[in-house]
Formats: sequence, structure tokens, C-alpha cells
Amino acid sequence: MTKIRWSVDAKMGKYKQITKRQLILSMVTYSIFILAYWISFYELYTLCKFGRFKNNITIILGCMVFFFVWFIILIIRIVKRPAVAPQQIVDRYEFYSRCKTKCTYIFAIIIVIITCFYGVKIYHSAINYNGKLSWVLRDLKNNRTVKLQHTNIYESGIEGIFTDINKKIHMPEKLYVVNNFSLNFDSNGKIISFDTFLYGKNAKGESESYLISYNSNKSGNMTIYLNVYANAKYNDDKLIGPLVNTMKVIPLKKTVSSWPCQHYGILYSGKRSFGYNTNGIVYIDSKGNINSAVNSYSEIIGYTVSVYVPGKENKITPVRYNLTDSLNNIKTEEPSQDNKKSSDQSNNASDEFYFSKQVGYRLEITGSAAGSRSYSLTGTTDGGHTWKTINADPFSGSLGSAVEMTFLNDKLGFLCLSYSGGSKGQLYRTEDGGVSYNLYSAK
Repeated sequence: MTKIRWSVDAKMGKYKQITKRQLILSMVTYSIFILAYWISFYELYTLCKFGRFKNNITIILGCMVFFFVWFIILIIRIVKRPAVAPQQIVDRYEFYSRCKTKCTYIFAIIIVIITCFYGVKIYHSAINYNGKLSWVLRDLKNNRTVKLQHTNIYESGIEGIFTDINKKIHMPEKLYVVNNFSLNFDSNGKIISFDTFLYGKNAKGESESYLISYNSNKSGNMTIYLNVYANAKYNDDKLIGPLVNTMKVIPLKKTVSSWPCQHYGILYSGKRSFGYNTNGIVYIDSKGNINSAVNSYSEIIGYTVSVYVPGKENKITPVRYNLTDSLNNIKTEEPSQDNKKSSDQSNNASDEFYFSKQVGYRLEITGSAAGSRSYSLTGTTDGGHTWKTINADPFSGSLGSAVEMTFLNDKLGFLCLSYSGGSKGQLYRTEDGGVSYNLYSAK
């Protein structure tokens, strides 16, 4: 009997030591696990919020390796778990078991708290404009790539580009350009690059937008971003159709062959006014008949496609093709005073940008000469019912054609002024809501 009791006491002492050791080991391993779990979630959150891939990925991968090793060890311990101790030993030292169970619950609660806390933050970073993750998800949803097969502008014109796009993305038949369509090509007609921002209504009457870019030096694919905010106005002056139709009839190869250069450009901004400046203006009809403008007794307005040499606009005059139904319909008489007044009123507002339904900005034309204009900046806080002058001369005396205006918030905004027939431009920046603008230079 004494021998049996001694044997039980020995087993109980051994089990007591094992239980204590397991409790301490469990607390240490759980603490390390929670620390690694917290670090991994924190790094995952900062990755989703700020997108610092190189800074975060090493630590996240290290944590993943730790979790993998930890689970392997856990499985091995479960498989090799020792035989259950006698019930009387377990009952006598169940205190340690209860401690271990309580610690397990506490660690589980901590893990749930960490998961919920950073889970909410990661979810918030996925909401539009709240973090890098939102932009990644937006790209996955709206970013498309399309192979450009019609790469020769001489052979396929602009129509070939839209043919390739429509093979993968069904675009509306009636499209409008937000700012301009700019394309560069070489002497062989190979398209080097182009950029444009288009919008239109689909068959259901819903607005769709397409931010399109292509660079043959980077990829043979066009990149198309869908559903980008375009401030759609559906003004027929911004139709893209006249560009396609004009490119079908203009003698593009013959036009650039007389210029001793290797790279050329095409610029289209919709219907434009050149005032009374006939420099480079060429009228062309749907049959390809050409008539160069010599004298103008009325303002030159039309859907203009400019062909030019990038960087040499001051040395080589761009050719500005204006498509007309008939060369006989070209106006050569000065318009009446009533028509002038009506035209001035209809063109007085050049560009608008609404930061919200109530807050908006508008450029007002204050003067026009030789195809260039001066502007003032006005603003509204009641949805356009009343307008107040914010800046009487945002371009500081510079003349040209305002092609784009945008505000990122109620203070920071940008204005773009083009000149030299639209082939050059200057970017202006404001940090006080348009009260003052400075010429912006990215460094």
C-alpha cells in the first residue's frame, strides 16, 4: 500500500512540474503569438492605408513565416500529446489547468480585439479616397487594358483606335472630349503616344467616362480608366466625332512631309475660336478639297484639328484643319452687331467646375483678341444662382485659351492656359481658393 501511494505521489509531483512548465510555456508562446499578430495587422493596415509596399512586405512575410512554423509545432504537439493522467492527479492539480484555460480565453479576446480594431481601419481604407487600398480596388474594378492593333495613323486614322477599344469595351456612339485629344506619331505614321478623356451616355442613358492613355515605349496596350469623374456637360462643341471625320480627309502624310522632323503631333479640343487670326488655318470639306484662309472678316470658329511639330510651334506654324460641309459656306462677311452680341454672350462662360452641388467655380471671358482671351474667376455657393468675382485676372495678364480647371479641395486648385494654337500650355496653382494664382512648375 505504501509503495502504491509513493508511486501516485511521484506521478503527481511529476505531473505538477509538467503542468507548471506547460502553463509558463503556453503564456510565453501565446504572448509571442499575440505580439506577432499585432505587428502583422499593423503593417497590413499601414500597407492598405499608405501603400508603402517595400517598407511593409518584409515584416508581413516574416510574420507569415512565424505563423506557419507556429501552427506546424501546434499540430505536432497535438499529435504527440501524452496519455491522460489519472483522474485523481488531474483533480488535485486542476488549478493549473484552470489557469491555462483562463489565459487561453484572455489571449483569444485580445486577438479578437486586434482583429476588429485593425479590420475596421483596413475596411475604412478601402472606401473611396480614404487610402491606397481604395485606389487599388478602384483600378481592379475600372482599369482596362486593350491591345492597339491599328498603330499606323496614315492607314487607320483615329478611327482605328476606337475600333480596337470597342472590341473589348462598348463605348457610346456619341462621345465628348473633356479637355483635348493629343497624339504623337513618327514620320512613318507609327503612333508613339496619345492621351484623352472622353465621356458619353450608354444605351440606358447613364453617363460613362473613359480616361485613355497609350505609350508605345512602355507597352503595346492602351490603358483605359472607367467611371472617372468628368464633370460632363454634354456640350456639342466638345464632340469627338468631328475629329474622326476630319482625320479621314486631311492629307496628313503630305502635310508633315514638308517638315524636316521625325516626330509630329495632333491636337483636338473640339470647337475652338481663333479670332481673326488666319495663320495656319486651312478649310477642308468632306471630299478633301482644301482652301487656305487668307483674310477673315468674321471670327474663325470651328472643329479644329491642329497638326504640328512638338517643341517647334514657334518655328514651324501648325496647320489647323477646319472641317466644313462645303467650301462655299465659309463666312467672309462681318457679322451684324446683334449676332456679335449674341455670340459674345454665349461664349462668355468658358469653363466651370463644381466642388459640390452648391460650391462651384467659373471662368468668365473678359476680352478676346487674335484668337487669345483673358479671363476672370468667379465663384458660387448656392448652386449657380449667384456668382461673385474671386479673381479678376487669375493668369496675371497672360492671354490664351483656358482648357481645364479643377479644385482638389476648397483651397487647392489648378488652371491650365493654352497658347500657340493649343500646342503649348501653362499650369497655374492656387492655395487660397482662387484668390491668387502662381505659375506652377513641378520639381
